[in-house]
Amino acid sequence: LNLSGKDRIRAIQQVAVEKSRLGIPLLVGLDVIHGYRTIFPVPLAQSCSWDIEAIEAGARIAAEECSSDGISWTYSPMVDICRDARWGRIMEGNGEDPYLAGVLGSSIVKGVRSQGVYSTLKHFAAYGIPEGGLNGEQVSLGWNQLLNEYIPQSRRAVDNGAASIMTSYNG
Repeated sequence: LNLSGKDRIRAIQQVAVEKSRLGIPLLVGLDVIHGYRTIFPVPLAQSCSWDIEAIEAGARIAAEECSSDGISWTYSPMVDICRDARWGRIMEGNGEDPYLAGVLGSSIVKGVRSQGVYSTLKHFAAYGIPEGGLNGEQVSLGWNQLLNEYIPQSRRAVDNGAASIMTSYNG
């Protein structure tokens, strides 16, 4: 986790494959929210453009750069909805609209997958509405809101190839 640089990754992979009992290669993952070597605008800013093709292209570039370093798993996209600007991670998401978050999250998944890199959806579910805007705080919502505003975009991104889902970690 959070290992970068092809020389470091190659050295760690060599140990895993050649010096461990089973010789299983490592799956190297990294938080790649808005680029890897090439940095793009934060997802909240990207979402304001509604430029799905450009956002997918940015994800493809990030995944290509990751892949060339030996990173095969990204913790992106963040498809959770946030409507409280006090939450310090609001910039990781694609805005407050579930439809937009689903469309853009899916385009990021497609861009990442096009380079053979796995994507992880963040954060399932309702991590973006902590009480008081405090990271990791408890959330309060009903089933209707959960099912209509916090689940659909994750489902859409999974249907478009997301490989894993990071759970929310609320209090």
